[in-house]
Amino acid sequence: MDKATLTFAALNARVDALPDHESLSITPTARQRWGYIVGFGAGFIALLAANLLPSSKLTSIIVTTMMVVEIAGLVFALLPRRPWKLPGFASERRDFADQLDFDLHHHEDLTAWLSTFPRERLEAMAQYASQRHERLKDKHPLVSGGIEKLGALPIAVALFLQFKDFHWPPHPTWPEFILGFAIIGLYWSALLVVSIRFRAQHFATLLAQAAATAQGAKHEKEPAGSTLLTSAS
Repeated sequence: MDKATLTFAALNARVDALPDHESLSITPTARQRWGYIVGFGAGFIALLAANLLPSSKLTSIIVTTMMVVEIAGLVFALLPRRPWKLPGFASERRDFADQLDFDLHHHEDLTAWLSTFPRERLEAMAQYASQRHERLKDKHPLVSGGIEKLGALPIAVALFLQFKDFHWPPHPTWPEFILGFAIIGLYWSALLVVSIRFRAQHFATLLAQAAATAQGAKHEKEPAGSTLLTSAS
């Protein structure tokens, strides 16, 4: 690749290729992804069956089965990653220190690679990434607000709406049905926006640090005579 043609796509590919430390990794595993898919899918089928199918023994069996599958899928997805251990102050600090040691080497390699590109290009990309990060912070403020900070609360709200007036056979109303899935949809869209925002912030930090490294390397390569001439002029 020509050094003058650094792109955000190339940088993003480099960042995606970085290995994650297992202890503090937030990327969902295949088990978690399939657990959410099966759980929410079964809940959706149960709500549709309860609202669309006639009240009968077969409908009750279908709804009950789907509700059991839903709960099992969500429990399966929310199980902590192995090795399981009780959280504690000392263990969390130790895991965080291990993660810093693990990430530092890869961070330095990535910064060294970026610093080989022209400093002007790095500074321009860093400024643009910072501007986009600020714009993303204000994206959809009236719709989702800070919903991405609520953790599992929206999921709990959706389940509460589903079971708060529980009776057999279950017959949730259409407003409850729509509101529950609207909460889940808003939560997911907010997480997507936050994921992009964090990546933009990461880009800006990396590019600014690489630009500073490139500037320092340039000064070290300049001969002493040129520095004296510049000072004298």
